[in-house]
Amino acid sequence: MTELDLWNHLWMASGGQGAWFLALGFLSWVGLRAGQNMYNNANTPVIMKIAGTVFCLFISNAWIYNFAFSEWNANGVANAMVSIEAMGETLSPYAAELISATEPGAGFSLMPDVLQGLFVLSILVMSVLPMWIKKA
Repeated sequence: MTELDLWNHLWMASGGQGAWFLALGFLSWVGLRAGQNMYNNANTPVIMKIAGTVFCLFISNAWIYNFAFSEWNANGVANAMVSIEAMGETLSPYAAELISATEPGAGFSLMPDVLQGLFVLSILVMSVLPMWIKKA
């Protein structure tokens, strides 16, 4: 395994995460639209509000998983770079930056950082809250 192999792995996995990110953006938009439509229609049945809330909670959970897998992948690649450096291979300055910017070897964690958490919370509030409040 070489540094180039690890970079290729990181970017291929990041491409998959990016596609998932785009899909989650679309699904978040669907949740925002559903919330707005329910806000504008006072006769929305409670079962639809519950279904919309569950949908938005699912999307929020998927955002957290997307962020977690991206971080886990970067941490894993950084850990592998540390390992090949320990075997005597010289790493590029970019690899050193990746190692210092991540937590090499850290386990998988669903705990988002502050900005990620605020992002997910804001989408959840903007999509679910209109489902449950009365239009003024």
